[in-house]
Amino acid sequence: MKKGLWVKGAVLPLIIVVILSGNVFAAQEDHEKILRLKDQIVQIQNEGKLGMRNVNLYSKVITLGAYVPLPEAKIEVDKKYYIYYEPTNWFTRTGEGRYEIWLEQEVLILDVRGNVLWESLRAPIAHFNTATPVLDVYVVNDLSVTAAPLGKYTYKIVLHDEFKEESVTETVDFEVVK
Repeated sequence: MKKGLWVKGAVLPLIIVVILSGNVFAAQEDHEKILRLKDQIVQIQNEGKLGMRNVNLYSKVITLGAYVPLPEAKIEVDKKYYIYYEPTNWFTRTGEGRYEIWLEQEVLILDVRGNVLWESLRAPIAHFNTATPVLDVYVVNDLSVTAAPLGKYTYKIVLHDEFKEESVTETVDFEVVK
């Protein structure tokens, strides 16, 4: 009886190895299909116009596409808020099995007359050189007003794509209430 159990034990791992190796080949084939689809997405993004979506003022950002918007664009001094956005249609440079993106942003805060009250110079937000394409990017900027008169303001974002040599601007109006 023990001899029969030993044989079953020796045969079973061999069967598992064969099944697993079949799945490895299937996984590799799926990976190649997925990579071809990602390359098609990259091509579509490269041909599209640079943009931003979901640009808004949020009380909390969890991850890509997961955030808590404010009911109104009203903020208080000394509290932390976030400006979240998702760049769209950036250019991905490809070559030698690599994918590279390079995005920069400028941020300005303007008063109701359009005067610049604060600005952040052009700074990199996404410069990646990867083995697989980056298909989704999101940006979270902190907005913490430490001293400001009550009133209305504009948060202006200028997104630059270094490879596409394009820029796009979006604004978020907000009010400091107390």
